[in-house]
Amino acid sequence: MALPMDILDLHEVLVSCGKERAEDLKLYRHANHERSVDRYGQDLEEMIRAGDLEIYQSVQRNRQLGSGLVAFFMGERGRLSRFLGVWSVVSIHDWQHDSPRAKDARSKTYLRDDGIWHELKQDSRFNSFANRLIIEWPETGRHHQWLVENGIEKRRIPIREIRAVGTNRPFPGFENVILSHGELKGLVDSDAGGWMEALSSTRGVYLITDVDSGDLYVGSATGAHGIWERWSNYASSGHGGNKVMIDRAACIDLFAANLQFSVLETLGNLATRVDGIAAEVRWKRKLGKRATVLNGN
Repeated sequence: MALPMDILDLHEVLVSCGKERAEDLKLYRHANHERSVDRYGQDLEEMIRAGDLEIYQSVQRNRQLGSGLVAFFMGERGRLSRFLGVWSVVSIHDWQHDSPRAKDARSKTYLRDDGIWHELKQDSRFNSFANRLIIEWPETGRHHQWLVENGIEKRRIPIREIRAVGTNRPFPGFENVILSHGELKGLVDSDAGGWMEALSSTRGVYLITDVDSGDLYVGSATGAHGIWERWSNYASSGHGGNKVMIDRAACIDLFAANLQFSVLETLGNLATRVDGIAAEVRWKRKLGKRATVLNGN
């Protein structure tokens, strides 16, 4: 069934990026982002941040990825799904396959140890839309299904949204905010609506973690634009004016790439600077001596 002219179609967009129209392509959908974890308890968003998504996708229970192109998606609200990119299946092997990437995969404790290894290669033609295209997943509910099989287009899939660069997911709630510096910069640069609205309307206590050393910075934001205002400074400078971070960083860009941002506590819109400092002190006591390393106090 043809889609209305004002609705973008997923296959048409992929073809515009260079895909051959008759080239077989399978769709694969990871667990809903709202649940965050898959059926084995693995945090999928954390895995993406760690750079392990491709390895995770390579290991399947069977040969369900097929032998051509696979477009991977992350589930969001209901049937809405975020496009992660397209990979080609180069070859398929048993779990003991002797390639460098397969050996690396076997060191990951979260992977099943009896799966089928799919040697994958990301197709860069589609990268400009990664984490930006939002589709409505087909009603069949199957987490893997063909878009084009044996040269025949099996279904039409509407694109519901094309997000601005850096806006890779909806605001997940304060307790679920965990951002790398790169993700934070992307959100600030794109003025990501839901994130900016939530973080600028709330004052609170936040945590910055140097993921390499484990050292922590506990800070509070009680200005007119809340946490968003303070984090915007870190996004642009990499150090937010923090003397310890400036002194520690031989290269601020490399140092900032290892920083992770999260929210410890929201304080409400009437919180004063005194309230923020009191909450900072309380969290430093709770988190111990590492919580003072990057603060310098």
